[in-house]
Amino acid sequence: MGRIPDEVIDQVREHFDILDVVGQYVQLKRSGRNYFGLCPFHSEKTPSFSVAPDKQIFYCFGCGAGGDVIKFMMEIEQLTFVEAVRHLADQAGIALPEADREDRPEDDRRTRLRQALDLAARLYHHLLVNTDHGQPARAYLERRGVSMETIREFQIGYAPASRHFLLSFLKGRGYREQEMEEAGLISIRENGNGYYDRFRGRIMFPIHDAQGRVIGFGGRLLGEGRPKYLNSPETPVFHKGRNLFNLHRARQAMRKDQQAVLFEGYMDVIAAWQAGIRSGVASLGTSLTEEQARVIRRNAEVAIICYDADDAGQSAADRGLELLHEQGVIVKVAQLPQGMDPDDYIRDQGAESFRRDVIGSALPLTAFKLERLKKDFDLRDEPQRLKYLTLALEVIADLPLAIEQDHYVRRLAEEHRLSLDALKQELRRIRRRKQRENRGDKGQTKWNNEYHNTKHMVGPDRRNAAHEAEKQLLAMMIRDKEIAAYVQEAIGADFHVDEYQAIVARLYAYYAEGYPADPGRFLHYVKDSELSSYISELAMMDIPDDIPGKAVDDCIRRIRLHSIHLQLLDIKRQIEEAERAGDTAKAAQLGIELLQLEKKKKMLA
Repeated sequence: MGRIPDEVIDQVREHFDILDVVGQYVQLKRSGRNYFGLCPFHSEKTPSFSVAPDKQIFYCFGCGAGGDVIKFMMEIEQLTFVEAVRHLADQAGIALPEADREDRPEDDRRTRLRQALDLAARLYHHLLVNTDHGQPARAYLERRGVSMETIREFQIGYAPASRHFLLSFLKGRGYREQEMEEAGLISIRENGNGYYDRFRGRIMFPIHDAQGRVIGFGGRLLGEGRPKYLNSPETPVFHKGRNLFNLHRARQAMRKDQQAVLFEGYMDVIAAWQAGIRSGVASLGTSLTEEQARVIRRNAEVAIICYDADDAGQSAADRGLELLHEQGVIVKVAQLPQGMDPDDYIRDQGAESFRRDVIGSALPLTAFKLERLKKDFDLRDEPQRLKYLTLALEVIADLPLAIEQDHYVRRLAEEHRLSLDALKQELRRIRRRKQRENRGDKGQTKWNNEYHNTKHMVGPDRRNAAHEAEKQLLAMMIRDKEIAAYVQEAIGADFHVDEYQAIVARLYAYYAEGYPADPGRFLHYVKDSELSSYISELAMMDIPDDIPGKAVDDCIRRIRLHSIHLQLLDIKRQIEEAERAGDTAKAAQLGIELLQLEKKKKMLA
């Protein structure tokens, strides 16, 4: 079976500094020898994701994800192993040997889909920019104020109204209809007899992944009809809830300014780009997802939501701001005049006004909530005004910082000419009620945690002293070949945590093949996704460079004691069974073995 040779994979691994690769996706800050940031693979507000440059390994202490630079690329971009190696090799200019196509069908399949999508994007762009077919689309974009420079930057294109234009073009270049359908470029007829172009008579906006590769399209209908906007369907390379439009362009500005601007549509992003807002992104035809919110949090501390001023836009903003807030993002909301979207505003009021009066004047989340709340009440009516104030205090009571609460209570008092003391008294009452409710929730949570811990007492217990000794011993063994040889002679593979037993067996084989003590190389050698997080955790442990022999012997002693303890439990069980069966001779023999083990245990203790 064809495969990428190990020496080529090692060349790819050694070419890259994992810190540089991870740093393209995660904001990292140095702490001691390692770097820390928010994990890109699970939701968290406190950084627990660590990168060790000296070991060329990443590990998350929160979710357990870990591995080398290839593993990181696989996880962050949802690639297969071969795709990740190819991607890194292309960046490094390292030539990969060609393997037989049948040896990598899944990798070839995704590569073919991306190639077809890229070819379609270039064809659509050529039609828009260079042909008479694209004249109506060019005229439309010109009316919308989109410059030719922006058209080229975003690779905007045009799909003609023909039902078979792209289909015929790609067939002529060797693509099968099944491939085109899987890429989301064509659709099958309702009767199942034949195919037709999915996008027809539309201005085409290519959608890219974080690496800048075309993965799908958004198509805006030119003229009357439905739907106005049509996106690519879910495919093996395109996932609406995972990607963000324009992220690959906006990421640098997002990190520099520590601010992302979230728009509702592609044209809004493009108009804002022309207006000088380079940190704009948009979700892909759906509401913002938790995964997209995590992507924004990894790249910026502040997110400004700039959605349409209509009811649909504001409802989408509500959902988005809560998701972003849950991810620890500082959320602000840009206010647009009723009936306007960002694209309309920029064309009507100009780029400077948009930057200053819309983006620059975005309201903090709490201020926005209070302003939205006002719209539901007639504040000239006394009962309604009191109802508004009560609900406003409910919002303020949820703020985590006392200084924030004080700020907004004072604003309420000044705005409505009320007693500050009276408002503070009512706020304290609401806070006490919320605290009582939270205590009830925490009581239930505590019971759930106790139940969970009790339920999982069976099986490997990481808090067990022996299992901790196995963990520390393995961490030393992957750093020192001589320690591994010493442990192999002393206890072999007599480890009790299943994962550690599997790791130590592979470690002995690794050293037997002549490899050096190198956690990164060993991680690649194992090639087991389930074990990679354990090995990464071991490699991240703080072990001194000069490991004292006493520490090794102490770990071995604790592991041996645990083995004896398990044997004692087993013999006691056998004695009980023999006594119940009336087999006194067997019980006596087992009793002798029990005494010998007890003596051995005392000597080790």
